[in-house]
Amino acid sequence: MKRLAPLLLVACTSAAPGDPSCPSIDASACQTPVPSYSAEIVPILDMRCNRTCHAPGVGPWPLTTYDDVHDWTTIIGAYVESCGMPPPDAGLGDMTQGERVTVMNWLACGAPNN
Repeated sequence: MKRLAPLLLVACTSAAPGDPSCPSIDASACQTPVPSYSAEIVPILDMRCNRTCHAPGVGPWPLTTYDDVHDWTTIIGAYVESCGMPPPDAGLGDMTQGERVTVMNWLACGAPNN
């Protein structure tokens, strides 16, 4: 499945590169303070991912534990950067710019289990 994920990304992204509805995020370096996985990332994933597509037994892979999330950090980053998560048909609304910045900074900081 991990090999198919980039193909799924192309199929599910809702904004084209440069689309003003999906502002770019500079996530080239870790910014402090480092976002907390438990306090900041988990609530975003619970609201935007685990309510539908990535709930246990529902979607292609769960995102309910740190190990689940850590296994997919590259793909998560690509989805978040391209505004493809959550997909429009999930009915969860778009991630806010603040949520996107938090997730991308957490990834740039090495996705710590903090």
